[in-house]
Amino acid sequence: MEKRRAGIAFAGEQEEWLERIAEHIATSLAIDLEELRDGWFGQHGSLGRAHSLFGDRLKTLVAELNERLAA
Repeated sequence: MEKRRAGIAFAGEQEEWLERIAEHIATSLAIDLEELRDGWFGQHGSLGRAHSLFGDRLKTLVAELNERLAA
């Protein structure tokens, strides 16, 4: 199943990763790419899996989530 956020379509596993990133930001106020190596992220493929799912958009997505959710 595909969901849209801000006009961008995300598929199931991408959506799960985005939700987990948002949860991390909610508790830690921010996330950086290196933190995608630990915890839940590390157990689900780490930074390599994140790059596989989001490609060149990963850095931009993380920056936007940090900006919007930590505000």
